[in-house]
Amino acid sequence: MNAKVDEVIERSVIANRLDTITKEMGYALEKSSRSPIFAEACDFACGICNGKGELVSQINGIPILAAAGTFSVQEVIKKYSGQIHDGDVFIINDPYQGGNHLPDIGIITPLIENGEILFYCVSRAHHGDIGGSVAGSYNPKATEIFQEGLRIPPIKLISQGQIITEVQELILRNVRNPQMLQSDLWSQIGANNIGIARLRELLNHYSGDRIKETVEYLLNHAEELTLQAIKRIPDGEYFGEEWVDDDGFQADPIKIKVTVKVVEEKMTLDFSGTDSQVLGFVNSALVTSTSAAWIGALWALGSHIPRNSGAFRAIHVFLPKGSLLNPADPAPVTLSTLTPASEIISAIFQALQSVACEQLPAGFGRYCGPSFYGIDPRNHEFYVGFAFCALGSGGGIEGRDGNPYMAPLSNYGGVRAPNIEVNEIQYPHLTLCHELEMDSAGSGMWRGGPGIRYSLKFYGDNTNIVMFGDGMKIPPFGSSTGKPGSLNQVELTSIEEQTIYLKSKEGARSLPNGEVLTIISSGGGGWGDPYQRDPELVRQDVQDGIISLLKARQDYGVILTDKGIDQEQTEKLRYMRRE
Repeated sequence: MNAKVDEVIERSVIANRLDTITKEMGYALEKSSRSPIFAEACDFACGICNGKGELVSQINGIPILAAAGTFSVQEVIKKYSGQIHDGDVFIINDPYQGGNHLPDIGIITPLIENGEILFYCVSRAHHGDIGGSVAGSYNPKATEIFQEGLRIPPIKLISQGQIITEVQELILRNVRNPQMLQSDLWSQIGANNIGIARLRELLNHYSGDRIKETVEYLLNHAEELTLQAIKRIPDGEYFGEEWVDDDGFQADPIKIKVTVKVVEEKMTLDFSGTDSQVLGFVNSALVTSTSAAWIGALWALGSHIPRNSGAFRAIHVFLPKGSLLNPADPAPVTLSTLTPASEIISAIFQALQSVACEQLPAGFGRYCGPSFYGIDPRNHEFYVGFAFCALGSGGGIEGRDGNPYMAPLSNYGGVRAPNIEVNEIQYPHLTLCHELEMDSAGSGMWRGGPGIRYSLKFYGDNTNIVMFGDGMKIPPFGSSTGKPGSLNQVELTSIEEQTIYLKSKEGARSLPNGEVLTIISSGGGGWGDPYQRDPELVRQDVQDGIISLLKARQDYGVILTDKGIDQEQTEKLRYMRRE
């Protein structure tokens, strides 16, 4: 009995130590990086894979990046089998060979003990520019991946401790800000080195065999938890659809369709019926699409399940070749980690709402905003930035309102908005407005989070913006009779105060000094009947400026006066509306 208890304790110590190591890797990456995308937005993920390339542990960073880590490692194993040595470091970003999209560069470092590869430390992070025909690498006019940036297949960047200068030089010669990219690559390498060092410390306390046994147990346990959760769903087929606004070339919406098939402990996510691949950059290669499907399914199955390859084993994903979600190389895919990754997750939510409604929120706001680039007049240096301060909001869920001002579904809990003042130091612009937008939240018993109004004015004569995103036509869905959230909107106001409205996908546009860009992000969808919302919560929302008096009356049936809630008129209006 005591031996059994000791084994359980030892297993728990090893498991928690692995999680702590990935967190320390993330802290190291954040604190040592130079790019605001790393240091401020934390647009990265870190993880540990076993010798087979199976994901064992990941930080709570960017889910769409972390879940894909296993693909990158397996591509390295496939290509370099028998040629992986202590001190090697690999680099990869090709979406058609283990990557997400080109700006996300993966760094992979093996740990070899007694001639055996026990682990791989992985960091994957979004870099500000990876070349291509548009600075920032989001190119709404791209019709093939070659116009989006430099493709890096799995290759060695460091061989047995010695950097391969030719590889580094080739990469740096193809980007617009080589100093930034080089610095951030070394931050990723350093984070992996922290992971390797801490894993070696773990090996000083436990044998390699004992750790491997624990890792296999953790993977099997996650698989078993997933199978148990699937078994609680009644057998059958569940259908969900979501739409992408357009691809930037054709105006027609693009359908994503999923059939979730559950038979006993088996779950299959079948995306047959999804539209064919398109001309623009909203296609999603196999790695990103599969990762998004795993995220959506596991969200529905429960937060108690570890997000590792054991859980992934139990969820089968079918993505038809030639479709939007599994296009043929060289289709452009740069927007994929935002759109359609978020819409894949959203379609799964809608399919499983009837059997997992207490765990699934209504629709989230989709990202829609610009990248901006130019020459900073303060130091005459080239810069590339992104509108992270224009995030949308989350959908309501049973028991609480949606979270305001957060990353879209594919990045849930990950990307952070930078501090406004720090952002103004980093880039040549002035923030004029940054506040919650009234009447943007989807109405419901539990309303969505409100959107954001973000206005900024660039100074200097060399500013360009590129619009990328979605959600100007398709709003975040409402759930359980809740109402949808608002649409995204982007305005450009000239010095003469003439306003034009930008599309969600537009190529580079020069911005004259003094023009004002305003982004109004969408609010999340509402959950449940708005007439069931506590009138006091409605009153508080009016008081806080989240909804107007008119919205309170029209959507919630709540009559407010200077004295507060008119209970009699409210009950009367709600009764009439229900009838």
